[in-house]
Amino acid sequence: MPKHPRSPSSAKYKARVGYEGEYYLVQKFISAGDGFYAVRTPGSGTGKMAKPDIIATDDGELLAIEVKSTRKKYVMLNQDQVNRLLEFCKRFIVKCPRCGEEIRAKPILAVRFLNRGWKFIEIPRDWRGPIIVRVDEASPKLLQSSPSHSDVEAGSSSPKKKALK
Repeated sequence: MPKHPRSPSSAKYKARVGYEGEYYLVQKFISAGDGFYAVRTPGSGTGKMAKPDIIATDDGELLAIEVKSTRKKYVMLNQDQVNRLLEFCKRFIVKCPRCGEEIRAKPILAVRFLNRGWKFIEIPRDWRGPIIVRVDEASPKLLQSSPSHSDVEAGSSSPKKKALK
């Protein structure tokens, strides 16, 4: 791997930290064995096309993963970022050639708190609004912009998936 940029405030340093988080998750999926695989989608978050950082299969489930890495004690996914991930999951449909069943990607937010570990959150498909994940909270705060979402649970902060353990 290339050397780290020296200044933590530089754009190259931040991009490198983000890349390493994505690379780590892809390698975890690949090393998990049959039924598990992942690919990075470079350039996510840029341009007009909605796409996640990683597309993965997790023992038969299709996942669209947005990865955030930080040294801070929290991460915020703004409403536009959430909408882009959910739009991808809405439009990216795989159809089983045998039974015709449609398989849709689950929207997952993976947060890497540097030197503190990871948190994984499945975002409800009908979610509207930003999401804040704090390193010291058991579950993330999904900031509702609609009263109909007031009963939505944040989901597991560590999914029971083989590849992500």
